[in-house]
Amino acid sequence: MALRLHGTYGITSDKYNGLSHLDSARVFLEGGFKIIQYRGKRPDGTELQVREQIKQALEIKELCRSYGAAFIVNDRLDVALEVDADGLHIGQDDIPMKTASKAFNGVIGISVSTAKQAMLAEHDGASYLGVGTIFPSGTKKEGEPIIGLEGLADVCRLSPLPKFAIGGIEVSLLPSIRKAGADGIAVISAVLRHESGYERVAAAREFVRKWAALEV
Repeated sequence: MALRLHGTYGITSDKYNGLSHLDSARVFLEGGFKIIQYRGKRPDGTELQVREQIKQALEIKELCRSYGAAFIVNDRLDVALEVDADGLHIGQDDIPMKTASKAFNGVIGISVSTAKQAMLAEHDGASYLGVGTIFPSGTKKEGEPIIGLEGLADVCRLSPLPKFAIGGIEVSLLPSIRKAGADGIAVISAVLRHESGYERVAAAREFVRKWAALEV
């Protein structure tokens, strides 16, 4: 599947309201998101066993196919290869981009927080960038810098790669994020934190609608 590397990008979590990773993927997909990243973590941030990650990844991939959405695996090259994912997303402390690109033929994204990291990612063969953390977020890893809109703009000015803003993304902030040069947004809590299924899907649809209006 050819990935559209822009727009709204949902990241799964089982941290909110008793939702499973599959449930959270379904929320984003029903809301119109066209890229789903499976992040095989427990609510406390520890990784699930590989067999469980493979099982969940296959279920979410099948669901993505039914919605015509792209499926990306976070961190785990072995899981991405086993389930034939459309893409792999890695962090600065994960497998090196050069190594990943030799083993994986799909799209590969990488998290960056500086223009220097972005330029290196382009040199090493990245397909897109996850830029952040933009704003304070409950899913932010300890030690990750908050780069704000200014940091986002710095990366966007210097890198020609597609760029997704991540970290504390709210609907009200979308115009500023788009103005800074982002090609898309990655969302977790702003959609999944809502208590009812109706509210979650409505929140996802609002992100899709407002971002699409900014892309025109």
